[in-house]
Amino acid sequence: MSTMTRASGKEPLLTRSAGAVREACRSLARTPKADLASALLLGAVCLVMLLTLSDYGLTYDEEPHIRYGERVLEFYTGGLEGRRAMLRSSYGAGFDLAAALLRRVSPWDEFQTNHFLCVFVAQLGLLGTWRLGRLVAGPLGGLLSLMFLVLTPVYYGHQFNNPKDIPFAAGYVWGLCFIARVLQAARAESPQADPGGWRFWVSASVALALGMSVRVGGAILLAYLGLFLALEALSTWRSRGFAALSRLRPLALGSVLSMLGAWALMVAFWPRALLSPIAGPAAALESVSNYTVYDSPTLLAGETISSNHVPWSYIPTYFLVQLPELLLACFVLGLSLLCLQTWRRLSRREPVLWVWWLLAVAVLLPPGYAIVRGSTLYNGLRHFLFIIPPLAVLAAGAVSVLLGQVRRRGRVFRLGISALLALYAADQAQASWRLHPYQHVFFNRASGGLARAVGRYETEYYGSVYQELNERLRERLWQTRRDTYLNTTFRVSGCGSKLFFSRNLPPNFEFRAMRRAQRSDFYVTYLRDGCLKQFRDRAPVVSVEREGTTLGIARDMKQKARRKAAAAPSRSTP
Repeated sequence: MSTMTRASGKEPLLTRSAGAVREACRSLARTPKADLASALLLGAVCLVMLLTLSDYGLTYDEEPHIRYGERVLEFYTGGLEGRRAMLRSSYGAGFDLAAALLRRVSPWDEFQTNHFLCVFVAQLGLLGTWRLGRLVAGPLGGLLSLMFLVLTPVYYGHQFNNPKDIPFAAGYVWGLCFIARVLQAARAESPQADPGGWRFWVSASVALALGMSVRVGGAILLAYLGLFLALEALSTWRSRGFAALSRLRPLALGSVLSMLGAWALMVAFWPRALLSPIAGPAAALESVSNYTVYDSPTLLAGETISSNHVPWSYIPTYFLVQLPELLLACFVLGLSLLCLQTWRRLSRREPVLWVWWLLAVAVLLPPGYAIVRGSTLYNGLRHFLFIIPPLAVLAAGAVSVLLGQVRRRGRVFRLGISALLALYAADQAQASWRLHPYQHVFFNRASGGLARAVGRYETEYYGSVYQELNERLRERLWQTRRDTYLNTTFRVSGCGSKLFFSRNLPPNFEFRAMRRAQRSDFYVTYLRDGCLKQFRDRAPVVSVEREGTTLGIARDMKQKARRKAAAAPSRSTP
């Protein structure tokens, strides 16, 4: 056997397998420790998210997105019919169409399927944040970027049941990844015709289209690519002369083709854009930028204001009170270092590192535009979750630079910063654990925490608390009224969507509108719009609390009547 193997020139299977294992071990040994730590962190987060997926309840946005996805699927499978209905949508159908297709083969119900897809897309966003951080700041920058994002509770909590803002955030960060690759290729001493062959440009088109297929505002990525490539060309001309610009032509051509491909993909998965490729997206962008149809009261520092007339400080305030303090401090440090470095380079007539300014603009421009435009704003920073990944990357870059500086000063400084990061990670992980599964209501210590935020800022506005609240009500009634539970129809009223009750309560519970709350058995509500303050004279049955703060409560509307009936003397039968 061995002779025949040697004669044929082939190694035995066992030998080939052992060689493959040895090569894999050598490759693993050559992998930077920060990359290994990033892989472990991403794997651990993925496992935790899958194990806790069922803890996260239904939110306001989910049912409309499910219905929209079904209509879009019918539009494509029905011969592009239903044009009028599709023309009214101001949002792309990238995520909703994918969810509708997944529901055709999923073993779970429509909401559980959507949550699973949300988690999958969220993982892509985490991976993109790590990739972007590694591109601009090396393996350590990638690890720190991932750590900062994972340990931002307000972002983490939305990854399970937000079908619009989290998919858009994933598309946004991946679009920034490919733009950063283009800028790095343009900065190289001997740039190639492109940074990675035709596959790179196809992937760039897909990444740029991902954001636009969810929210038309993702078109700003195309503007970033054109603007920063032009700035890179200007820097090249200034430092190397006009002849050096010829080397950037392949990058410019690839970028233009990539932008056209991204637009074509966006149009293909958005019926409104498909029927009107230019006017449709332009009208949608105008409508979402000046969205006056919906006017909801929103909270800011204890004042109830119209969402159509929020002050300029609305978005900055919510970022200041809801992001972790260390993340904010590192972000400010990163901006300061970037401005200082840019000033020095300009004074020395050296090329500016535009890839870092790409991150700064990606964070500052969208909220700045909303402030200048006077856009409708509500639900705190929810609509700007997409700027948190590049914010985390810029903060991670600042820490990487700081660690590089202190490395020269000795081991004590490195250990000090490492200990600070370890304490920060432990503290933020504990905060997420305490709030689970309502991490989106996180407020930092500097703001006074969640207890001080209630009644002053938007907290549990999404309705996810109803899953736990209604489950607790059902269990309490089963424990206290077991003899009559199955033969009784319990009438329940409360703020929020009827779906919050019909999905989270068994059939022997009947939902009643708020106008009939006085004649209901129970009043079940959450924090939004002052609903928690109503019927405070009625006894609480169950509640959901985090950090000593009530997020939802169920009150007994008939307790007085039952007590009166129990206290009345019984009549003897003649």
